[in-house]
Amino acid sequence: MAHTRSSRLKTRLSRYRISDDVLTLILGWLDPRSLLMATKAFKRIYAIVMAYHSLRYTFELAVSGMRDGAAPRAVAPLIGRLHLLMSYRTDWPRFNWTHEYKMQIVTPSHIGTSSGFIHQIRPHGVYDTLEITELPSCRTGRSPTLTRRLRFTSPPIETICIDASQALVIAAHIFWQVFIINKRPHNSKPKLCSQGGIVGVQLHFRDLWTFGKHPRALAESYEIPTQSAKPVFRAAISIFGSKMAMTLEFVGGKVHHLIMDWRNFGARWIDDQDVRLLDEDLLLVVCKRGPMINLCSISNIANMVVLRQYELPAMWTNSTITLCANHSPHLPPASALFYSDPAHRILVISAKPTPKSTSCSWLFVNEAYFRAAAPSRRDRFAVPWSVWGQYCLIKDLFRSGAAVRGPYVVGSRVVFLEPEARARAGAGTLNAIEFVPFPENPARLDPSWSTVGPRSPLFPSETARRLPSSAVEHYAVDDIGVTEDNIVLFLELRPGFRPVNILTFGAPSGPAHR
Repeated sequence: MAHTRSSRLKTRLSRYRISDDVLTLILGWLDPRSLLMATKAFKRIYAIVMAYHSLRYTFELAVSGMRDGAAPRAVAPLIGRLHLLMSYRTDWPRFNWTHEYKMQIVTPSHIGTSSGFIHQIRPHGVYDTLEITELPSCRTGRSPTLTRRLRFTSPPIETICIDASQALVIAAHIFWQVFIINKRPHNSKPKLCSQGGIVGVQLHFRDLWTFGKHPRALAESYEIPTQSAKPVFRAAISIFGSKMAMTLEFVGGKVHHLIMDWRNFGARWIDDQDVRLLDEDLLLVVCKRGPMINLCSISNIANMVVLRQYELPAMWTNSTITLCANHSPHLPPASALFYSDPAHRILVISAKPTPKSTSCSWLFVNEAYFRAAAPSRRDRFAVPWSVWGQYCLIKDLFRSGAAVRGPYVVGSRVVFLEPEARARAGAGTLNAIEFVPFPENPARLDPSWSTVGPRSPLFPSETARRLPSSAVEHYAVDDIGVTEDNIVLFLELRPGFRPVNILTFGAPSGPAHR
């Protein structure tokens, strides 16, 4: 009799079923990754998630490698976020932009993109004109019709970097710093150096919206000598919080990097191959001797400490190695509906065999790997390639014609432009490598992927689209700029102007070419 009662009890328990309403409430407490894992384990959970907008939105964030933004739900309803996120998921890999804006930039001028803006610097002798145009982004409430344009008069500058999260503009002017010879006869007039002096750098720290002194900078400008007398061929600036890094490439190939705390002007020069800021306290440095990367602490810039050394592939011994910038912002704007998850940021290391070679190799690794390798991990100081290479992927691009433009890294996406050897003028192919965090069916890799680390969490998915004639107007593409929402095509220089086409993803469809 007792056995029969026990059997009935087991039968009732086996038939017990949590209602969909209760299960929905439980699933609402899960983070995107946990919710995604639950849908993979249980078909019933997947069906419920697909039926509710709030759960579906959390699910799509995980699949896309995104995080929910801080924009209030009252201003940006959940259903609108979901629809926009879905369009990003489908349109970006296919290069299906929804809006085009063509502009002509008067030359001569310095042009570039930075932190969701396109800037133009026009020289006028003793002063320059700086024009900053906001790029469209429906994720942050800036549709193509609501973008802002700023115009300022500035001292002479050659390059700028914008950090919209801090409303900061850092501008640099390269000049000849003439000095006075100390050894001269008493009572004689000072004599200028016949060599013309050395190159100096003048940095300006301005507010993005007023172009006045930035409130957190020690002063409006700062000058520092470079200890080099050769002209500067290229200058570039990057910012992370209170730290900035400026790279100067001189005629002849010599490279100097300035590491500075722009709030108190603590600074130092280093002359390695390349540098990249991981955050306010960590710096990656490509050593000038041997194919090796140093992970350095820059909490105290004057006393920079090497925390780890990472050996690069031996085949890169005689290559020029560069660290490619990730253009996804570290801190999203408060109005963002969603943004790239910093945990999935990609670092790309490029190696070219010789300066004139059109072939190259790209190494892909998650930025989080180096942050996890900071002093908190007790590990060997020098990490051989055979160890950390297990977390990396390498793609080889062998080119016999023009070199590819790129790579341009945004979050977990890498974009590059591949010119076509025997195509008509202006033709080229846009390529994207998407590192989807949780792929359902990982793509089969072609032989160009020479190294696939067995412990790498990266699963590349490649797509390509040839640029239509409507986007390039039969011009050649000199360069491109990439943000989370746009691809900017800088077309070949014409007499008196340069045509530029801004391709925007996620914008409402209109009369623009699709």
